[in-house]
Amino acid sequence: MSVALEDQARFEAEDCAALVLASFACRSCLKAPDLITLTGAPGSRLATSKCAACGAMNRVSMSDTQAFKLWTLQRGNTFVHFAPQHW
Repeated sequence: MSVALEDQARFEAEDCAALVLASFACRSCLKAPDLITLTGAPGSRLATSKCAACGAMNRVSMSDTQAFKLWTLQRGNTFVHFAPQHW
């Protein structure tokens, strides 16, 4: 069964990488994502991840500052892909 969950990012620009990545843990089984895809135009950023273990989809909307933090942090085994909008 695949579940789609939508949320608002709750981390700040000053937060450590572990806390930022914890906000993308699967809400069903708590597994860390392997891939986070970051999309959206300035002012409407959206990060999406899918749990490899249970298939739950996690969509997190965030500010530009939060998106920049996610894009630039040291992520360990999690890959962040930036998919810019095409006009």
